[in-house]
Amino acid sequence: MIAISLKNQPSNRHLRGVNLHRVQPMLATTQTPFMLLRTNVIKESFRRIQKAMPNIDLFYAVKANDHPSIIKTLIEENCNFDISSAHELETVIKCGGVVENAIHTNPIKMIPEFDSAVEMGVNTFVADNITELDKFRKYDGKAGVLVRIKTESNGSVVNLSYKFGAETKEIPQLLDRIIDLNIPFRGFCFHVGSQCTDIDQYTAAIKTSRKMINLAANKGLSTEILDIGGGFPIEYTEDIPPIEYIGQRISSALEANIDPSIRIISEPGRFICGEAVTLFSSVIGKSTRNGKKWYYIDDGLYGSFSGRLFDHCSYQIITNRNTKWEKAALAGPTCDSFDVIYDDCLMPPLEMGDILMFPAMGAYCSVSATKFNGLKPARIVTVDW
Repeated sequence: MIAISLKNQPSNRHLRGVNLHRVQPMLATTQTPFMLLRTNVIKESFRRIQKAMPNIDLFYAVKANDHPSIIKTLIEENCNFDISSAHELETVIKCGGVVENAIHTNPIKMIPEFDSAVEMGVNTFVADNITELDKFRKYDGKAGVLVRIKTESNGSVVNLSYKFGAETKEIPQLLDRIIDLNIPFRGFCFHVGSQCTDIDQYTAAIKTSRKMINLAANKGLSTEILDIGGGFPIEYTEDIPPIEYIGQRISSALEANIDPSIRIISEPGRFICGEAVTLFSSVIGKSTRNGKKWYYIDDGLYGSFSGRLFDHCSYQIITNRNTKWEKAALAGPTCDSFDVIYDDCLMPPLEMGDILMFPAMGAYCSVSATKFNGLKPARIVTVDW
């Protein structure tokens, strides 16, 4: 990991148009750590992926970041929502969202959560095993099902098929149980994994879906929906394929394999919210340990950098220093020795009170932050620029 100096790169691409002149007064009046959430970037990202996939209905994955400003902005953009808990659905409703424009994609549901979602009006859910399908029995046709297909998930940072998805050989048994229980059959879904850079995984999953759709048809089940999941990558520290290229490849695969009467939906989360948030954190301590500089900041693995653990992300570091670079460690503020963000990064010498910027921290960061040691998660400051 190498820190980027603003003095060297004032128009750094990772900042996505952060206006440093506007940020400067905030740094004087807002205590760090704080996360700058820019709703204009939410709009730009949503419109960009919508343009790249014009024939696909987008359902924002609320789990990526459930901040009300993001939800309200997307409601204004007529976006649908992918929720995985009653709380997420309640958040969408409180922000003005419509229940009918939401799907529930958690393959394993606690009964109280399932009950709540059905009672609030959600009618499309996901399952990938017989035991889960048996839960649908009590809802007497109010809960329709998408059967989740397992994918290879090669080329993804997070392999979601390790935990979820039915093998293709298991699908016939699942379809038979759906028929036996008279569960409304909506169709199929898959997820190639989070931060996926291998677009062949999407095309391969679409081809597999075609086979499963034909299998269902042979059993008298008509597919209404194919949900191609999310996983679309954003740029952290490495180059990624642009969404326009990804959209073109996916659209071609869908046109070649899927009947146009089937509704195609997708669940982007990271792509919409990831680049909309920049973290500002201050140096609160420094030392030299075994000949290496250590810098301690007021946010860490138990806070906004939880994404280092749960999302396996490497976030860029931006500093206004431009002097001699040296290997260093960057650590969080808690008393736990596990709380080390980077053990071996290149940094310029820093002083107490210096502020570091970490762009692209909008996905799976604040939502998984904790209050360990009684430290409050970073405040979120929302702006529309």
